[in-house]
Amino acid sequence: MLDRLVSLAQEIQKIDDDVKELRQAEQAVQRTERMDLKVSKIDGFHDKLRVKMDAAVQRKMEKLDEKSDELEKIYRNLVCMSSEVPTAQNFEEDAELVSSYCSKLKTFLRSDRSEDCPKITLSVEQSTRRLLNNPV
Repeated sequence: MLDRLVSLAQEIQKIDDDVKELRQAEQAVQRTERMDLKVSKIDGFHDKLRVKMDAAVQRKMEKLDEKSDELEKIYRNLVCMSSEVPTAQNFEEDAELVSSYCSKLKTFLRSDRSEDCPKITLSVEQSTRRLLNNPV
């Protein structure tokens, strides 16, 4: 489950980076239009390009929605597992750290995604590993 959480977080970050690149490219095309420059001499090229870029962003957003659902399942499993483990201070700290990260990631996925995607830190990964290795 840890590997899937880490992998999922990395996939979400990659998709978010791709979306930001597409939006930057779209803004570059808009700037060239405002300066009366053209990327291509083909009639309607800018409109077609904008439609394709919007479609690409939409596909990436749909992938993020799918990842959000997957994250929700992993998060529920972690919460279920952690609620059954005997309470200890380090366990509570680990559970809080992992829960906080998952919450930030879920908040990002439910937002308009204009902010930076929260990165999974080594401490979150280590805490998740300790939680999963804890006897249930």
